[in-house]
Amino acid sequence: MLKIVTPVSHLFFDRNNAEVISKNSDYLEIRERTINLNFKNEKFFHCDDDLTLPWSKNFKIQFEKIIKKKKNLKYITFQATRCCLNAKIVNKVYILSGKKLTRAEMLNEARKNIKWLRKKFRNKFKIGLENNNYYPTKAYDVIADADFISQVVRDNKLFFLLDIAHAKVTASNKKINYETYLKNLPLDLMMQMHICRPKINKKLSLDTHYLPSKKMFKEVKEISKKYKNLKFLTIEYYKDAKKLINNIRNLKKILN
Repeated sequence: MLKIVTPVSHLFFDRNNAEVISKNSDYLEIRERTINLNFKNEKFFHCDDDLTLPWSKNFKIQFEKIIKKKKNLKYITFQATRCCLNAKIVNKVYILSGKKLTRAEMLNEARKNIKWLRKKFRNKFKIGLENNNYYPTKAYDVIADADFISQVVRDNKLFFLLDIAHAKVTASNKKINYETYLKNLPLDLMMQMHICRPKINKKLSLDTHYLPSKKMFKEVKEISKKYKNLKFLTIEYYKDAKKLINNIRNLKKILN
């Protein structure tokens, strides 16, 4: 049975919203921006930081504080958002800034970071990697390539978090076939899926976090039937609590 995991977003600042969303979800996924909120069934932590970039001493200290506070976490996922050290953003897109890391350097940073996590926390939780968007700037070189994502996941014995919107945006912006790109990701190791609807344009596709459509839910169901390691589904929609709750209920009906 697939379980629904919902992000603890700004919608949870309203206690009534939080109660109803939690009631309709099997588990919750904490985020750094709402880390001071506390709810039952916080089993997941989706970290904003890149697994494939160097981790500072300060990041490790802050990360340890989160793990110490959130004692029931079982699954932690990371990103790979850019190939450069500085996080310079223009029009919501990373621009190359600071040192640019090679593929080999990013693979090595991922290996070192995973080694630290497993040694520090004694395999307390499962670790996963999410695929990210590709936008046409040099900051996104390598990081959204399916073979690179697969290598990070397989070399470090991680599970894979498929963000379906990120995959659609990447395929569109790279001008490649979506189905082919999807098949080259490590779907056999997929344990969780993030679901939302992007804005697909010929000029530039964007990760807009729109409410998922019935067509997208149908695709999710088809993928879930094919890949048996998939256990958790997450709707990433943050604009309206009532629409989110109805969408969660609709997803459950479709799956059942």
